[in-house]
Amino acid sequence: MKVIKLFWIDDMENWAEAAKDNLVIVANKYKINLKVIHATNGEDVVQQLNAIDFDGVVMDYNMEPYRGDKYINDIRFEEHLGHIPIIFYSQDNTTDLEALVKKHANVVTIFRPNLEDKIKEIFF
Repeated sequence: MKVIKLFWIDDMENWAEAAKDNLVIVANKYKINLKVIHATNGEDVVQQLNAIDFDGVVMDYNMEPYRGDKYINDIRFEEHLGHIPIIFYSQDNTTDLEALVKKHANVVTIFRPNLEDKIKEIFF
């Protein structure tokens, strides 16, 4: 069975947990063992990414104390983490996420209601 490890950063823990539960069910159908580590913000994100060999990062835009694009900058500042795919999302469809991360490679932006489909598309 293939194992996919995602680091999911979202301060709305209940929503992220429900979405993760849905994805685990779908992953099992594809014979994928989906492992998700959840964090409520991106503090120490680089240390956590160095500690575990993640396949990707799923990150919300609107979090405290900083927005997700700040944490993406932290990740991409570390040259050895440049290959990790990041899905950057927001419930607010008026925010231009693309403009916030256009200088970074391997970052996909998405409106939150489409997030589960994008995760399946990229990782399953």
